[in-house]
Amino acid sequence: MNVMEQICEFVKEHFEIGDDPDFGLDVNLFDEGFVDSLGATEIVLYIEDTFGVQITQKDIILYPMNTVREIAQVVERKLGEQ
Repeated sequence: MNVMEQICEFVKEHFEIGDDPDFGLDVNLFDEGFVDSLGATEIVLYIEDTFGVQITQKDIILYPMNTVREIAQVVERKLGEQ
């Protein structure tokens, strides 16, 4: 499973999204109500534990992380820097 698939599975399972037809890789997780601010923290902790990268405040400011695809792109960028 690649980074995007892993993050997608985590989000779907952890936030009990299941097979919601409104969910997708490019859906804004926050605007559509799938994830709230506490959930964002949970996603960051999952990423740090699973992929061994640190998501800093600077990353959150510099890079959009509103969709599964955007989150995966940031993780892949961080993995490439290691």
